[in-house]
Amino acid sequence: MKRFLFTVAILALITTTAYPCFDTYLFLKRGSMVYPFRSLVFELNGEYSINSLSLPGEDTFLSMGSIYYGLAQNFSLQFTLGSDEKVRNEFKIDYYGISGVYNLYSTLTGSYTLDLIFAHRGKLNEKSNEFEISIPNIFRASNFTYVIHPTASYGLESKEFTLGAHAGIFYTFNEIGIIGVGAEYASVHSSSYAGQRLTKSEYSTSVFFGARIGERFYLQNEIAKGLANSRDIGFAITAKVIL
Repeated sequence: MKRFLFTVAILALITTTAYPCFDTYLFLKRGSMVYPFRSLVFELNGEYSINSLSLPGEDTFLSMGSIYYGLAQNFSLQFTLGSDEKVRNEFKIDYYGISGVYNLYSTLTGSYTLDLIFAHRGKLNEKSNEFEISIPNIFRASNFTYVIHPTASYGLESKEFTLGAHAGIFYTFNEIGIIGVGAEYASVHSSSYAGQRLTKSEYSTSVFFGARIGERFYLQNEIAKGLANSRDIGFAITAKVIL
């Protein structure tokens, strides 16, 4: 445990984020980001962001429902529908997303996995398309899980190209719970057509708690703190049911 607390302290000093991706269900299974073959999983999540403590009217909220299905031993799909981030009184179901995860490599012991994720996000009532590709690297040693997840996305209409990365360290206890810290970085690079080559980079950091409740229910919470050009404070909760 001393080793874990020391590692957390180092990470908090040298890295930063908001809402890095992590999955209690998959981490407890000690697999890759691919959902098991023929498994069907439903997920509901919500995020509340206090963008500025001095401006409560600018608080934003999002809520999404997702279905995951394992199509093959090394490939799974995710479909999402919900409301993307907006002020509370504008909440409406207007967002969709679809993504596929393919496992490129896994060691026989499960100590390392490398996946490829391709995702498309859009709006139901307006022309808005964003494409993202990412490569999550997951390392495991004893009860520790280490994640390094570089991402790249492109907005078809906005012409914005964004580079980013998630990183995190997680500790599994009693095979039913996880605690960890994460970090996220994002830098938006725009084309000359969009008029700006580089915008301000965003940094934030998060604390995670997740647990399995019974045989089929998983719950995780996240508290995020923006460090630069990000929200002041954010909260997220995710519930997952194995169908």
